[in-house]
Amino acid sequence: MKHRRPVLQATQCALSAILLTAAFAACHRVTEASVQTLDWRTSPLDLNLRGMNGKRFRFRCPAGKPAPELVVGSGLYTDASSICSAAAHAGVIDAGLGGVVAIQILQGQRSYAGSMQNFIRSQGYAQPWGGSFAVLSAN
Repeated sequence: MKHRRPVLQATQCALSAILLTAAFAACHRVTEASVQTLDWRTSPLDLNLRGMNGKRFRFRCPAGKPAPELVVGSGLYTDASSICSAAAHAGVIDAGLGGVVAIQILQGQRSYAGSMQNFIRSQGYAQPWGGSFAVLSAN
């Protein structure tokens, strides 16, 4: 009888770990489903994110077509740039498939260089702009 108690405790611990893992997975799925879906024209400025420097946000981009005229910068983009188009320019999502993108809000820069990446030409801007963002990842 002395050996049954440790086995029972080990079984209870294992069951608790399985239940916690399942609960965490369910919460994670709810979080994924709650990611805001954007259109291919929406910018951080449209979402009133300027000044939230250092904060990170996740969005879902539907399958679509980039709007190169709405991408200003390369690496760092003006906060008036389309989030989904900048993500496609950065190579984080495939425009034809869409996907989830993470961005970080940053302070404005003195200027922004344009570039050709992933078949999208971003615009340059040679003057200071009040807010920026960086495309971080697909997940």
